[in-house]
Amino acid sequence: MSYEERDEMMQKFRNCEVNVIITTNMLARGIDVPEVEIVINFDVPTLSVKGNKMGDPESYLHRIGRTGRFGSKGIAITVYDRDEDKKYLDEIMEHYAMQSKLKVLNGPEHLKELYEQLA
Repeated sequence: MSYEERDEMMQKFRNCEVNVIITTNMLARGIDVPEVEIVINFDVPTLSVKGNKMGDPESYLHRIGRTGRFGSKGIAITVYDRDEDKKYLDEIMEHYAMQSKLKVLNGPEHLKELYEQLA
């Protein structure tokens, strides 16, 4: 996607012409859209330090920071299917001392309940 296409899509999102965006780390920084209520990470952000792969707290914070902005509430979901990814997510949660905030999502009804609690 070109920068022009990205900017056009972001404008449509801000104007509520589009209500879902699927993106990469490209939009993790530099967008301020107060209406974002749910962010879904389809992977755990990682970085490599001296050849060692680990959870990337900074990228994670920028990703989930799209929700719950400007005093509003939001939900951030991170999808993973490997023990390795769980380890990376745990590293990130530990970095921010957020272990108590981490919950296992038990299906769509549980997500609906969590979303309704935002109101």
